[in-house]
Amino acid sequence: MKSWKAVFVSVIGFMLLALSTSLVSCNDPCSDIVCKNNGICRDGRCVCADGFDGPLCQFKAYEKFIGTWDGTYRCNGGLPSARSFIINPGVAPNEVDIYNLFDQGISIIGTVEGINLTIAEQSINGTTYSGNGYVNGEFVVLYLTEDEDGPNKFSCDFNGERFQDQ
Repeated sequence: MKSWKAVFVSVIGFMLLALSTSLVSCNDPCSDIVCKNNGICRDGRCVCADGFDGPLCQFKAYEKFIGTWDGTYRCNGGLPSARSFIINPGVAPNEVDIYNLFDQGISIIGTVEGINLTIAEQSINGTTYSGNGYVNGEFVVLYLTEDEDGPNKFSCDFNGERFQDQ
């Protein structure tokens, strides 16, 4: 009779252990995560829709680029000169409007993906602009080309930091 009870207890114990193991392994890592802005949770992390980032997709991608940037600007290996320009939000959540980059009072549109910025080729007043860059916290680096109608083509870079009002 004792062996029957021991077998019964062992079988019940095994079933409870198997049931608890299967319940733990079926735990959904996304059950407590709410991704914003049409983000989708996969394996416990949010995969953000284009134009959004952050742990819960709560930020517009362009936000890290917004502000006034001060730094040095150099073209075709010449001497650097001090420059400031402004980056404002664009129309889309992954778009920025770069104002006065070449000290000409014009706006150039850029597209943001993560920390990277792409300036697709665009013509303004007979000059074609394109380039790329990135932001790292309070610092920005841009690589640009300015191709005027005719023989003038400039390869430029800008290194600067976000203006901090004292």
